[in-house]
Amino acid sequence: MRHTAAQRELLTELVADLNQRQEHSLDTVRKAVRASEARAEAAEQWHVHLAARLDRLEAGIERVGNQAATLRALVGELRSPPTLSSEVAAPGTPLLRVEHLSKEIGGADILTDINFEIYENEILGLIGPNGAGKTTLMECLANLRPRTSGTFYEGDDAPPDWNPSRLMFYLPNGVTPYAELYTLEVLSLFGKLFEIDPSRWEDIIVSELSLGPVLQKKVGALSKGNLQRLLIALALMSPQRLLALDEPFDGLDLQQTHAMMDILRGLRAQNRTLLLCIHQLNDAERICDRLLLLSNGRVVGVGRLDELRERAGLSAGEGRLEDVFLRLTGGRAQDENDLIQAPHPVSRAGMKNS
Repeated sequence: MRHTAAQRELLTELVADLNQRQEHSLDTVRKAVRASEARAEAAEQWHVHLAARLDRLEAGIERVGNQAATLRALVGELRSPPTLSSEVAAPGTPLLRVEHLSKEIGGADILTDINFEIYENEILGLIGPNGAGKTTLMECLANLRPRTSGTFYEGDDAPPDWNPSRLMFYLPNGVTPYAELYTLEVLSLFGKLFEIDPSRWEDIIVSELSLGPVLQKKVGALSKGNLQRLLIALALMSPQRLLALDEPFDGLDLQQTHAMMDILRGLRAQNRTLLLCIHQLNDAERICDRLLLLSNGRVVGVGRLDELRERAGLSAGEGRLEDVFLRLTGGRAQDENDLIQAPHPVSRAGMKNS
């Protein structure tokens, strides 16, 4: 069948149009394929990114889980009350005796002829105004400062090379241990160092010392009060029989101070002996069994409060510790100003070391 010229022209246009449509369709398909491939690649990259995030999250959950397990063990074990020894040493048994201790720095006498004893299972308060030599005395006992003269006796023995690490744990005032670590990490570290069962200390660490809310805070970010409670917790975890604490109530309010006193009295019942350097005389009266009074580097009195009253010429029950101290030191104005008892609640962060 022969086509006319017009028909052939029409067929040619139809074929061209079909080809053009086919090319357009193929181009659309190619674009759709490329877009689909791009979406698939983006989805794959997002999946890889999401998988990495999930891995990090899983690792974080595992770390938190480990910390939570440690804390649960800490809490679970500490719910059991500590076992108190039924054999408490008789009062008056000397644990540490100091004879003729003197300390000279730069030609100045900081301590002069210091003599006293610390008895087993007692709380001895080291009392005196700023500059009396309290911190210097504790540092000499802890062997952090060499003594100019004097002898230290552990029981009846006087070691020529004094090393108190087995007998005494000394906690200075105002130190910040491992500031970049978290509170829980520091507690765990010291627990492992002292080889103790961490659960024994739940009531102290979590409840009575109120450290639970700050276990995940870095030590360097703790407030003065929380830092002080952490330091006390570390001291209480130590195995030594004698705890020497410099200003243990510094930074604590009235309620926290009372809780701390209960804790320290409980330690005394567990065959622990306490030497407390205390600036606030009302705190010293409430917590101490005996008192060692220092003024200008000299001992002006040592004994129970009623014994010190008698020495000061006061009748039984007459006068507070401040009155006794001022009577024994002649009531010098500089001592009286330095021994003013601040009312609670108070932060003792501003107290100076002696």
